Amino acid sequence: MHVHKASERDLEIGAKLGAMIQDTTARARLVENPAEALSEIGAKSDLTIYADTADLVHLIIPANVDADRVAAGDEAYFEELGRLALGTCFYDDLPE
Repeated sequence: MHVHKASERDLEIGAKLGAMIQDTTARARLVENPAEALSEIGAKSDLTIYADTADLVHLIIPANVDADRVAAGDEAYFEELGRLALGTCFYDDLPE
């Protein structure tokens, strides 16, 4: 079984990114100028940013999928993949 452990640096960047995404002004700045915003928190600045909206949600497909667990119909793994794919999709205003 493969276990990914986040480094302290990864956790710090994740916390900063999470705070940035939750702040309306910081989120807009991240979308408009991702290289600058990401470099300020110590993250790679060559990333592509896809910002979800009320009308558009990006589905992220994990790079590594455990084919054996998929073939076995592992429901817990499917839930894990779903959480990875949807991330923190949350909207105050949902489309009708």
